[in-house]
Amino acid sequence: MIQNAAINQQLQTLAETDYKVFNEKLIPTNYEIRGIRMPALKKLAKELSKEPEIESYLKNAEFTTYEHVLLYGLVLGNLPKLPMETVFGYLDPLILRFDNWAHVDTITSAFKIFKKYPEEVFDHFLRLKNDEGEFTKRYFVILLMCYYMDGEYIDSTLRHLSEVPQGQYYVDMAIAWGLSVGLVKFYDMTLLYLEQKIYSKFVHNKAIQKACESYRITPDIKEVLKGMKIK
Repeated sequence: MIQNAAINQQLQTLAETDYKVFNEKLIPTNYEIRGIRMPALKKLAKELSKEPEIESYLKNAEFTTYEHVLLYGLVLGNLPKLPMETVFGYLDPLILRFDNWAHVDTITSAFKIFKKYPEEVFDHFLRLKNDEGEFTKRYFVILLMCYYMDGEYIDSTLRHLSEVPQGQYYVDMAIAWGLSVGLVKFYDMTLLYLEQKIYSKFVHNKAIQKACESYRITPDIKEVLKGMKIK
C-alpha cells in the first residue's frame, strides 16, 4: 500500500527553498507551497501511477499542500485504463479543491484520455459552465481550450466560450486566453464573436492583446485586431 508518510518524505526531498519563494510570488493559494519543480513532480506522479495498489492512494491521499493537489491530479491523469466513471469519481472532488490557476491549468491538460472520449467528457463537465466557483468555471474554459479547440468542435467551443458568465478575474483571463487561441487557429470564426462585442472590455481587449503576442498572426492582422480594441 502506498503510504502518505512515504509520499510526504519524497515531496520533502524534492522541495527547493528558492523555488518555493518563486512560486509563492507567482501563485496565489491558501495551500502551503513546498517548492517542487514540475518535471520532478511529474516524474514522481509517473512512478506512483505504476504502483499496483494505486487506487489505495487515490482513495486515501492527503491534500495538505499545493503540491499534494497537483500530484494527485497528475497521477490520475496517468491512469488511462481506469473507466471514465471512475476517473470522474476521483476528479470531481479534486476540482473542488482548486484555489488557483496553476492547479486548474496543469491538471486539466494532464488527462490525455479525454481525447478518446470527447463527448462523454464534455457532457460530464458542461455543468461547470455556470457554476458559482471561479476555478470550477475556469476548469471548464481550460477544458475547452485543451481538448475542443479543433475543426470538429470549434463551433461549439466558441459558442460556449461566449456563454460562460464573466466577471471573475481568473475566469475572464481563461476566456481571453481561449479566444486568443481561437484567433490564431480559426481567425475568421473567432473574429465574428469579437465583432459582436459580447465580451466585457477586459476580456475583449485581453484576447486581442494575447493574440497579437503570437508569432502565428501576421502583422497586418495584428493591426486589424488592435484597431478593434474597446477604448
